[in-house]
Amino acid sequence: MEALGINLNLFLAQLINFGVIVGLLWVLLYKPVQKILNERTARIEASLREADQVRQQLASAKRDYDAEIARARKEAAEIVAQAQERAKAQEAEILKQARSEADRIREEARAQAEQERSQMLREAKDEIAELVTLTATRVLNAELKATGHDKLIEESLAALGRQN
Repeated sequence: MEALGINLNLFLAQLINFGVIVGLLWVLLYKPVQKILNERTARIEASLREADQVRQQLASAKRDYDAEIARARKEAAEIVAQAQERAKAQEAEILKQARSEADRIREEARAQAEQERSQMLREAKDEIAELVTLTATRVLNAELKATGHDKLIEESLAALGRQN
């Protein structure tokens, strides 16, 4: 091998050095890196398994949530329907009371109007009678004074006073 320019001792020494370096690199670098990669792979696989579990839990929670929402909507619809029924019943009762109150007020107004009308008629009759009496008194007074019938005037006035 010397003919080829290779020194066997140096070649063996370099081969041993290379083996030692490869062994050291194997022990110091490759195995720890391999261990880290294996641990990382295990963590990734565990995370994937956990993600699948979380996905399944989320799907289950979503189904539960959807069922709860559907139940809540159904309850809300029932409550709204009941409230509408109560509102209609209250509306009917309020309308009934309002009509009753309106009828009562109308009846009171009619009675009051009739009383006022009667009173106004009485007052008008009294005023008309008073005016007729006053006018008749003045006319008769003027005629009777001219003809001297004072006694006739007094009798007429007395008779009118008794009628009122």
